[in-house]
Amino acid sequence: MPRIVVSGVPTTASRHIAVLDGMRALAIIGVIGYHTRPSLLPGGFLGVTLFFVVSGFLLTRSMVNLFERLRFSYPHFLRGRVRRLWPSVLATIAGTAILVYCMAPSLLPKVRGDALPSALFYSNWSFIFRKLSYFQAAGLPSPLTHLWFTSLIMQFYVLWPLLFVLIFQLCRSRVARAAVIGALALASSLEMLLLYTPGQDTSRIYYGLDTRAAELLVGAALAVLMHRHAGRQDDEFAHDPPHWQFYSRSVHVRGRELRVTGQQLVNALGFALLVVFCVCFAIVDPQSAWLYRGGYLLFALLAAAMIWAGMHSGVFMRAMGAKVCSYIGSRSFSLYLVHYPLLIVLNPATRATPLPWWGYLGQFALILAVGEVFFQLIEAMRGTPWLPWLTRAGDNAEPARETAGERLGCRLTASGNAGVRMLGTVGTRFATLTARLRPGAVVGIVAGALAVLVLMLPLNWQAIAHARAVQLRPELALTAEQARKQLATQTPQPQQSPKSSASPTQTAQPQVSALKVPNNLDPSRWQCDAAAQQCSARMLMIGDSVTAGVAQTLQQHFPQAHIDGAVSRQFATGDDLLAQFLGSGEDPQVIVFALGTNGAATREQAEHVVQLAAGRPLYFVTALAPVDWTAASNATFQEVAAAHPNVGIIDWSALATAHPEYLYDDGTHPNELGTQAYEQQLYGALCPHS
Repeated sequence: MPRIVVSGVPTTASRHIAVLDGMRALAIIGVIGYHTRPSLLPGGFLGVTLFFVVSGFLLTRSMVNLFERLRFSYPHFLRGRVRRLWPSVLATIAGTAILVYCMAPSLLPKVRGDALPSALFYSNWSFIFRKLSYFQAAGLPSPLTHLWFTSLIMQFYVLWPLLFVLIFQLCRSRVARAAVIGALALASSLEMLLLYTPGQDTSRIYYGLDTRAAELLVGAALAVLMHRHAGRQDDEFAHDPPHWQFYSRSVHVRGRELRVTGQQLVNALGFALLVVFCVCFAIVDPQSAWLYRGGYLLFALLAAAMIWAGMHSGVFMRAMGAKVCSYIGSRSFSLYLVHYPLLIVLNPATRATPLPWWGYLGQFALILAVGEVFFQLIEAMRGTPWLPWLTRAGDNAEPARETAGERLGCRLTASGNAGVRMLGTVGTRFATLTARLRPGAVVGIVAGALAVLVLMLPLNWQAIAHARAVQLRPELALTAEQARKQLATQTPQPQQSPKSSASPTQTAQPQVSALKVPNNLDPSRWQCDAAAQQCSARMLMIGDSVTAGVAQTLQQHFPQAHIDGAVSRQFATGDDLLAQFLGSGEDPQVIVFALGTNGAATREQAEHVVQLAAGRPLYFVTALAPVDWTAASNATFQEVAAAHPNVGIIDWSALATAHPEYLYDDGTHPNELGTQAYEQQLYGALCPHS
């Protein structure tokens, strides 16, 4: 993440903390792995905790040094933070808007909604107020979702110095200061625990500065505890080691005498913590309740212990400061900013099968290349070496030179016209603020500001996005009639499974098309018009937003049906609705249950639906969405159907997977072509073939 540059404090090679490079590298690998595919590194989101601890440590450490030297200036401090974050954030917004319009226009309205909050560093609270989940952002997540991190960090940059100066003045010892900071961290964790409710969305807890401050404050407490006095270098422990480093003891193992020293124990601790984080990246479930009941605080403490271990000379410090770690760590902020929009575009939700391993490697290589370009053009300051282990002679001693912008501003300020003088004053201040930035960063600021202004214009952005999407996917412009004609030219997709067709009980069944047909389904009880695709069955269908999207078309073809679909409906809610409808006297001839997109369906829930059906023919519709739980839900449906003869399966998931052109870009909801295919599949499951 962004490195802290302390104005007025000499920067030398000896002041560089090598372990932080390794921690940044570990963190960004985890985050990219999680965003590439949550099942690849389900716990990779813990990399954000590493970033938080490192940021809190560096920020507080620099402030302590400045406070002791009486050189801290709050306005100057904020200018430095804005100069570090704003160009990169604005350039990300501009680049994402262009990328999305060219390659994934369906995401453009979401970029528009998040551009201003991201540019002004309040996107995390915007997501909270809009109830946008981080862990359940399937289909079409905003490509700017990841900028919640920069918003939260900037909010911490603004508030923490004001609070820390009070702690610094009121508490004279570092232990007392660390104790107060630790108490604040505990209060933040306690608030997270109290706000957490199992089964409910955790966006308020995950995005909030107040609930995530504990991880930043743990790093701050460590910085205070490790501070000795002004002027000491970061390798002070190598010159003045603590007493524990003199620890030495002989241990007998299988008749051999081994010497164990304090330094070896610290190195072992560092590597053990590194292994713990790697394992947790691979196994931790982001929905685990224990994370919100002290888990994030625990990982923050482990990260702080890793920093402490790496601050002492030894093999762990050298390993974490290796060139590959130094390189990835120095580019971690740029990689963080560019990886998410690229992954969203490179992995569309309509893709039915995962990439091969070499496809993921290609994406990682592209992210690394784009991140390097972004770093060199936007993030890096003037004089930054091309590689982190290189130095440029005279960079630190080079006197500040007046830029062309400053010279132009001075000339305009000297003008006799008041308007020109004001323009010159503003231009001079802007040139001074951006004097240390590379030209690409200035271009990024201007492009980002223009992008935000354009996106705020009251235009019909949905129409603009749709027009561009139609250019890329002409099937999105089909009318219902055109969609039916196109479907008529396609080869029908068989639904009937070999097992069901070979079953003696299935041979007597009417020739309807389904993965499994309920054994008591009797199409003679209703009328079917194959030419008009109309069915008079009293069907009760309960579903989610997919059902809601196709409901109007289904109602035309199933005029006697009761179709109830709602956005974000959970499976358990469908259970309650089914009980309510049947309890009110409704007597459907067939029940269609089309839920499972918004959350995994358990075996107990599916069995309860079968129980409520009370022997009526029941169809489960398999779910399709770019989330992990749909496969488990569909497997549950088939298990339940195999155990109950009156339960069948309509395999929408298989049909849409074979035809991604049936879906909108979110990979979940049918477009007009898919809507007609959905209706025909449902009709075929209720009416015999001609």
